[in-house]
Amino acid sequence: MEYRLFIADQTLHIRFDDPHTWRGRIFRPTDGLEAFFSNRACLEHLIEGFVGRRVWPQYSQQISAIFEQFQVN
Repeated sequence: MEYRLFIADQTLHIRFDDPHTWRGRIFRPTDGLEAFFSNRACLEHLIEGFVGRRVWPQYSQQISAIFEQFQVN
């Protein structure tokens, strides 16, 4: 299962290894940066790192709302 996330003028690709777990990888195509996550909190921290700590507070609630829409158990 793969999602595209548009946040802070960036496009991030999130690919889940299994639709029933928060495990997979996140990829930023503009520079090829890729990271792996093993739970939801880890994914949130990675996104914070991808978009930057300074702008993260203005997007964190939006990300939480988007995560609720993901069909991951």
